[in-house]
Amino acid sequence: MTFHQSIDTGCREVAEIDRLQRALRNLRHWSTTVATRRSYVDDRGRRLFATAAGLREAAWLDCLHAAYGLFEIDAIHRAWTDAGGRGA
Repeated sequence: MTFHQSIDTGCREVAEIDRLQRALRNLRHWSTTVATRRSYVDDRGRRLFATAAGLREAAWLDCLHAAYGLFEIDAIHRAWTDAGGRGA
């Protein structure tokens, strides 16, 4: 790729990389929020902590789904078993 060559944003991998990056940023945000709210002791603070923890778990699942799609886990596993991996 040269300096002036444009990136094909219609390419499947570019869209999936972007999705994974956004999911990872979201996970980092909610993980930081959970760490910040962990020390809250009042009722409202504990609810905020619980909400942030739930959103962190959802962000973690988004990351897994994005990575699964990007790295084509099914195709890799199928190729591995076709090659005789783990006793196929």
